[in-house]
Amino acid sequence: MIKALAAVLVLVLFGAFAPEAAAQTACSGWNATCKGRCKAPNAPDGCSSYCARQMSACKKSGCWTEGARYGGAKHCNLKKS
Repeated sequence: MIKALAAVLVLVLFGAFAPEAAAQTACSGWNATCKGRCKAPNAPDGCSSYCARQMSACKKSGCWTEGARYGGAKHCNLKKS
């Protein structure tokens, strides 16, 4: 019983702290996430142009690849909007 409750608690906490980026379904959503990350105090130089390049590529391919700083995950089958 205690193990089951602990497992549920872990799942609830994981869901509460999961990054908002994972829920994106369109290129425009990832672009907004990228632009938001560029506003962080530790954002690298050229961040805005990176977002623009990613958006252009996403509109063609339907895939968005996050920067290495955010794990480099590739998200595909996105709406090209």
